[in-house]
Amino acid sequence: MSRLIQARRARIATHIPLLLCLGTPAFAQTAVGTYEDVSFESPEGWAMAYMTASSLNLGQTPPRPTSFGQVSFAAELGSIPSLNEDQQKVGFGGFKDEDLNKSPVFGRARGSLGLIWDWTAELSWTPPLEIDGAKPDGLWGFALSRPLIDMGGWGLGLRVFAQEGEVRAPVTCSAEVAAQPPATEGNPFNCIAESSDRLVMDHYGAELTVSLFELPLGLQPWMSLALTRMDPMVQLEAPLVGSLNNSIINSKGSTETISAGLSYQLSQSWKINLATSYTPLEVDRLPSNPGGQDNYWNLRLGLVWDI
Repeated sequence: MSRLIQARRARIATHIPLLLCLGTPAFAQTAVGTYEDVSFESPEGWAMAYMTASSLNLGQTPPRPTSFGQVSFAAELGSIPSLNEDQQKVGFGGFKDEDLNKSPVFGRARGSLGLIWDWTAELSWTPPLEIDGAKPDGLWGFALSRPLIDMGGWGLGLRVFAQEGEVRAPVTCSAEVAAQPPATEGNPFNCIAESSDRLVMDHYGAELTVSLFELPLGLQPWMSLALTRMDPMVQLEAPLVGSLNNSIINSKGSTETISAGLSYQLSQSWKINLATSYTPLEVDRLPSNPGGQDNYWNLRLGLVWDI
């Protein structure tokens, strides 16, 4: 037996009280919860990092000179790649299926204000719109940016950013699973209703952006490298046969994200942006569960309005 499988089974052993409750019918539910810190490369840690990567508070455009009091608004929509069945097997160290494929997109609105010395302050917010059971809750971001070098043909800019907030979604017990009889192949962990799980997507970091000379048709290419410290946490609220699972799983880790984009000036006040971002992520899966494309790679579309 490999050390990896032994480690995963040891982790399940720490949940024995919970597993016992799963198979114990009762008329009243008993709250059962555990607290666990998992490594960033564990299946649970990877899943939290993957979902947090979908919300990274990265720049839409290269940092630019602004006058004091200059105001702009922006909107951004990014894709969230779908995960296969093996990749969603992350619970209990890689033994339990979780319903991770919720909203296929992530969006936010931004407002920016020009400060002194070419600094720009930015506040972002993700509206609490529910898509396939996933709903943002208090998801706010903040950033400061400024150009560092402007050589005419190219420029270098710095952006520091942070985000706090969470997303709620029925991940542990989906509606499809809860609709099936407990202790069956389709509902092996005895869900009796949809769960109300929440993922805290807190992170902070810094991003360096290189902008190049303007191409024909008014296109400006740019590339960036962001270093991010993530502090994700999942709190389960899963109604099971005889118990209510209120467990908490926490993880911490750092990531790098490479982005490339094109900006196009539609008019004096409007600009459109298209970008792609790539975040390498490592995961230690069970030998019987190879997973798939574990890195995060998406497309982002943005629109900026300068007042």
